[in-house]
Amino acid sequence: MTVTSEDLPKKSTWTSTHSPNFEDTFNEHWNRVYEVLFRIVGERAEAEDLALETFWRLYKRPPKYESPEKLAGWLYRVATNLGFNTLRARKRRSRYEEEAGHLDMEIHTSPDPALEVERLEEVQRVRQILSLMKPRNAKLLILRNSGLTYAELAVTLGVAPGSIGTMLVRAEAEFEKRYQRFD
Repeated sequence: MTVTSEDLPKKSTWTSTHSPNFEDTFNEHWNRVYEVLFRIVGERAEAEDLALETFWRLYKRPPKYESPEKLAGWLYRVATNLGFNTLRARKRRSRYEEEAGHLDMEIHTSPDPALEVERLEEVQRVRQILSLMKPRNAKLLILRNSGLTYAELAVTLGVAPGSIGTMLVRAEAEFEKRYQRFD
């Protein structure tokens, strides 16, 4: 997504009532938002585009949250929604286009090509299983494996912090069950 000066609002929607300022928020959350998206979509360029879209949405229409935790939750929720929307779009496109397989040698090089192919197949398998799971459980697993704390997970998913442990166990059980049946 290319942003030109015409795209920028004449008057910023990011006001002084938001704390910290936009640039500080961007710097604080960029890496984790990008990592979450990379785990979902699996492509660096696409993850970067989606992360930029997440922050663009924050800039254009910031939520009315005063607490930084709620703002972080909003960012991760928007990011995961964008990531899953991208996966769904890929799935739709694959019905109409013949998939062209390729190995991403720039990112992942392996001295043994067979091991690299096996690793890529495993990554694809995990992504397929996540796409079959309940969206909330898939989000929970991806966010937790991206390093979010239970408190951050609770804010992102809009649930009580005390319920995250139980939800995580259920999500892991669903993943394991689907993983064992998948083939």
